Amino acid sequence: MSVASSSPLSERSFVWVGIGAIVLIRLVVILLTPRTADFLDPRIYQGAGRTVLAGVNPYDYSDQPAKRAALRASMSAQVPGPDDFTQDQKSWDYYVSGNPPASTALYALFESIAHGSRFAWRLLLMLGDVSLFAGMVALVKAVRGPLTRGIDQAGIACLAIINPVLIVSGCAIPEDKQFQTALLLWGAALLLAPAARERRRELGTGLVLSLSVLFKLLGAFLFPLWLARAMREGPRFAIWTGLGALLPVVAAFAGFGTHFISEMLGRAVQNSVVAPEHASPWVWWPALAQGHYYLPVKILVTVLFCATLAMLLARRSIDLLNFCAGLTVAFVCIWLDKGAMNRMNIGIVFATAALITLSPSVFLRYCLGTVLAAGVAYVLGVGLLHAHLETVDAVLALLFLVAYLLTLLGLSRTRAVDSTSSAHGALSPERPS
Repeated sequence: MSVASSSPLSERSFVWVGIGAIVLIRLVVILLTPRTADFLDPRIYQGAGRTVLAGVNPYDYSDQPAKRAALRASMSAQVPGPDDFTQDQKSWDYYVSGNPPASTALYALFESIAHGSRFAWRLLLMLGDVSLFAGMVALVKAVRGPLTRGIDQAGIACLAIINPVLIVSGCAIPEDKQFQTALLLWGAALLLAPAARERRRELGTGLVLSLSVLFKLLGAFLFPLWLARAMREGPRFAIWTGLGALLPVVAAFAGFGTHFISEMLGRAVQNSVVAPEHASPWVWWPALAQGHYYLPVKILVTVLFCATLAMLLARRSIDLLNFCAGLTVAFVCIWLDKGAMNRMNIGIVFATAALITLSPSVFLRYCLGTVLAAGVAYVLGVGLLHAHLETVDAVLALLFLVAYLLTLLGLSRTRAVDSTSSAHGALSPERPS
């Protein structure tokens, strides 16, 4: 019996089983990888959280220098040997100011609960995986109706529960990027859901969209989806979502002033024009990356990728959700130089999830392919051949980019999204009965 035709769980049972499986799998991984709690990123999150809790603005390097020095010294004493994070005050300031306000606020919340325990931090970061799973459920329900189909449940399980990339670059290596993916999925789900002219719902939509921008900035790629919805529903929707979006913005400025704006702009430039690192697909062409032609070539490839998405959208071969997801992929996988898999996977998961509005069967195949390809790559490449993890991740990222673009082009030859087949117009295809 195929996965698609197998008897599914009820929606409620699937959700609870899914959450239980996520917690169990991540807890086992955490217990098997205790040393990764001392990796750079979780210590940075903890340091940023301590900075905020101490009443110091992490984005303003001149704010309370004595307290900043004491915070750095307290964490430096916990690390034997050289450490990029705490080696000097300049390095400390650079790292604790490296994330947007919503991320920094979350770090302060987690540190207030964890009280210095990075084991507790890892348990709290599991909420990112749970949130991602919930976002997947919300998106599928928004475009497909009740979550009662085996094909939908199997796809979500592969992408959000047993996805080896999420388990490795998120849990085994502790990360917070799953929260950004979850916010993208929740934002898309709210924008694609059937119209409900409720003020509270519209405020909530604006709130989620604003947080998705203030967390890692990637929520900006949902703007075309919001604009289409606002044009269709009129000024009321725009006004109330705008008011909802203002709440996190006002809180960010009240808490951190304007300093975070220049910090984020500087990081965006720095991560775009230097040289590829980590698992960026560009690391496969070292001669190009070290030469004068790297930036022009990267600009050209990014523009061609985005132009292809625009062409497919104009032909109605893809919908607006997949256009937004494709732009996210272009930014995190092609444009950004610091291509760590945890960051690229935000776009990869979002783009894979968005395929469900084009073809549920393609969505399921992609989810299954992710599990198989990543599982084989990690077992064979890292486990047996002892390849560097980032080398394996670079292979997976490149394979995804090629397969993703070919899939979208293939769908454009076999089907077109019928603009009259959905109550959402250009937002999503018809919800099956």
